[in-house]
Amino acid sequence: MLAAGCNTDIQAPKALNFVHSKALAEDIEQLITSDVRHLDASNTLANLTCDFSHTEAVFIEVNTPEAINDSLELLKHIRLTNQAACIFILVTHNKSFTSINYYLAGADHCIKFPVDPLEKKALLSRTVEESHWRTNTRLTLDRTRLLLCSASQKIEISYTEMIIIDALIQAPQHVLSQDSIAKTLDPNIVFYDPRALEKTISRLRTKIKKAYNLELIFSVRAFGYRLRRGTITQ
Repeated sequence: MLAAGCNTDIQAPKALNFVHSKALAEDIEQLITSDVRHLDASNTLANLTCDFSHTEAVFIEVNTPEAINDSLELLKHIRLTNQAACIFILVTHNKSFTSINYYLAGADHCIKFPVDPLEKKALLSRTVEESHWRTNTRLTLDRTRLLLCSASQKIEISYTEMIIIDALIQAPQHVLSQDSIAKTLDPNIVFYDPRALEKTISRLRTKIKKAYNLELIFSVRAFGYRLRRGTITQ
């Protein structure tokens, strides 16, 4: 546990967790090969004094609906100095939960855990392994030639697909609503067919997945879409 006023500098572990459950803390420690440090999740004021600028991954447990505001405040604080870290929101309470505000604040993964301990551990493991923290695929968007390129290959994309990717790159925390994407494609639009937009993005996601075995664009339920952090270079 870190004391108030601590600095999580370059000498500190690369991963930090703010969890309430001892079992969850142990699952994270077993899953991560590099050192992970546990910080007191209930000590909000002390946590907000820490420097997270060198942190690579953060795990934040939301164990009650009442913990939402504190966890959001911590998330926003981390993003003030660190846009690269992979931040996992781990929801362990059994009440209803919406992830929209977390993604808008800069979360990379919001996981609503099942009750079964084995299923919980498997979900956590799969999410971490698929995160940008654990995979190093880097892509470049060629806006002129309409290409999405890796170091070894490239795929052709349409002008519409390029505009969608570019809009997500430029968006705060790489998150946009469906309406915002539609407005980006046509600033004068009044009405649009959400299903047509969904099909366009679905085809783009499939194309990228087939070429790079990578989920680049994720759905944000009841809101829109988000772009995988740290994957497309400017």
